[in-house]
Amino acid sequence: MSKLNNDFFVRKKVWSEVKDELFACYFKPYVSKILHTYRPLVYVDCFAGKGRFDDGEPGSPIIALDIINECLTNSKTDKASVSTNFIELNHADELSSNLKGYEDITIISGFYEKEIESLLLNKDGCNIFLYLDPYGIKALEHSIFESFANRNFNSIELLINLNSFGFFREACNALGTKYENDLIFEDLIEYDPTRLNASKKSIEALNEIAGGTYWQPVVEDYKKGNIDGYKAEEIITSEYCKQLGESYSYVLNMPLRIKKGQRPKYRMIHATNHHDGCLIMVDNIYNRWQVIQNLQNCGQLSMWEEDCENKIVDKIKIENKVIEHFSRYETKTSLSVALANFFVEYGPICNTKTIRDILRKYEGKKIGIERNPSKTKKTGKPTTFMTEIKNKKIDIWWLT
Repeated sequence: MSKLNNDFFVRKKVWSEVKDELFACYFKPYVSKILHTYRPLVYVDCFAGKGRFDDGEPGSPIIALDIINECLTNSKTDKASVSTNFIELNHADELSSNLKGYEDITIISGFYEKEIESLLLNKDGCNIFLYLDPYGIKALEHSIFESFANRNFNSIELLINLNSFGFFREACNALGTKYENDLIFEDLIEYDPTRLNASKKSIEALNEIAGGTYWQPVVEDYKKGNIDGYKAEEIITSEYCKQLGESYSYVLNMPLRIKKGQRPKYRMIHATNHHDGCLIMVDNIYNRWQVIQNLQNCGQLSMWEEDCENKIVDKIKIENKVIEHFSRYETKTSLSVALANFFVEYGPICNTKTIRDILRKYEGKKIGIERNPSKTKKTGKPTTFMTEIKNKKIDIWWLT
């Protein structure tokens, strides 16, 4: 049993501020949109914590409840139904105290992996949103995520704070591989750090978390000196997302690093089966990344624009990627679907507007675009919109 970090909730750290902002900025448009499906929303914070830090700053439970209440207040539908649920093992009593004043909430004291199945029982036809910010990595069993995807929910979305570097550390331990030095983990903030030894049991546990054995050859490459720890973490995360992509159509990840050039200690992973959710998250990641860059550069302007992987944004390369990707659409395809597939393939390398502008540049030359409605009501002129909403649809295809 690992030792709990009892100072974890004393003060809200920069890491928590960044991930909570990413969560909040996505969750608000998500709730606003999902209420208009007229299907119940079931929200579950799977590792809820205390709800509020000792310094008074709100945790994810309060952030989520305030957003839900605001969206319900502003919603024009009277058919909205929202169930808010919070699972917490160690601080259920303090959580309950901090959430006094909020109505219709369910607090469950126990292990997420033991409680989540019964909590989602009989929720077929509902919209499910799971926020998973675990204390370590051991609770993130891939088979549970896979089982969720096979249920008859109206929709399901996962937002996971993956301790990717913690996984890499334990992967090295499980395979008896030494890493550079312990200093690379010194700012890895963990409430309940996972500690594994070199054993078959540890390997099996990591296989279950990863959803496969793909991590093992990556660690072997690291052991041989073919790649460094940064590259190993990046490859493992990429393969993790691919594995999750076997069950969810659209999977994105954003590395969380505060210092420039620093190894990302965590990855926010977003998984959904709906293209709209993917595109909202892409722009959310892009916008949050601008905030992180300001932190990294101490408010100073950077000479080069960088993406969330700290790689220089090359607009020509992005345009080439657009041509490569969209040239595959020989038949008419929803623009939103094609865009979401683009970002799943290449990651959130820019915002959605950048890609829409490139597509507009090639409209009628290399790319066919069919809009519905095709003409404006007032003037009868051809429409030019590049964003699909309820009454505006766009089909796109490659002109051969």
